[in-house]
Amino acid sequence: MVETHQNTPSSKSVTLHYTVEEFALLPKTGKSEDCEDAIYIGPHFVAVIDGVTSKTARRWDGLTGGRIAASTLQEAFDQIPFDATARQAVNILSDAIKRLYESYDVLESMQANPVQRVTAAFVAVSLWRKEVWFVGDCQCLLNQEHIQHPMRIDEITANARSLFLESEIAQGKTIEELLQHDTGREYIQPLLERQMLFQNTPSAGQYWFPVIGGFEVPDEGIHVQGLPTDIETIVLASDGYPYLKRSLHESEQALQEVLQDDPLLFRKYKATKGVREGHISFDDRAYVKLKIKKD
Repeated sequence: MVETHQNTPSSKSVTLHYTVEEFALLPKTGKSEDCEDAIYIGPHFVAVIDGVTSKTARRWDGLTGGRIAASTLQEAFDQIPFDATARQAVNILSDAIKRLYESYDVLESMQANPVQRVTAAFVAVSLWRKEVWFVGDCQCLLNQEHIQHPMRIDEITANARSLFLESEIAQGKTIEELLQHDTGREYIQPLLERQMLFQNTPSAGQYWFPVIGGFEVPDEGIHVQGLPTDIETIVLASDGYPYLKRSLHESEQALQEVLQDDPLLFRKYKATKGVREGHISFDDRAYVKLKIKKD
């Protein structure tokens, strides 16, 4: 079954209304055309979509896999009925990626080679069902409660990268040298490629992870969180924010403190990549804060 927290609303549910208090879509490179995150804002759903960084050099009409995945899902949200369940919505989003493969005549190839797929995580609010849906590691704040579903496989690879970088420093390399040439990222690259074999595959145990990638997402990979009855604010964000706060300024400030103290992101906040030379952060980031209107 789809993992659900709190009760699903009755069929007499009324759509919640909201205003957007804050909004940001910021690419790690500083160039908007490179951003692999997206935000969808509509009358029935609001979503943050995090396109997964490609593990190969393949491009889709010049776009990276992460960018085309995010834009494809952003458009697909328009096709989701207002009263759809999380399961139905995920199927619609997955089918949108599948149709993308079919348009390039690569469906069989993508099924056989998971590393080549275009994939994305998302978090979305269903304003009619009064639920938040997650596939992957995007995050949210419901009033002040932080909710995220970290992926064990990322923790493993981030720790492996951290270990390797510490060994490099022990042998005389400097932080500055490693920022210019992240040998830790190179070290885990084969793992990053191989982990794609475990997407949407619960039989892989601790190594599996859910993602929208054109094929079925198991029920275990869809998390549903009911909104509290006293909900006033909802913040949705991608994992480009190490510490999600109730305001964009505070979230940005927390990020900048991490980047200043640990730009390689291997000590204070361990990640699978640091800040590349010429970039302004380690990952794209999306943030939207909603104020729920009271009747």
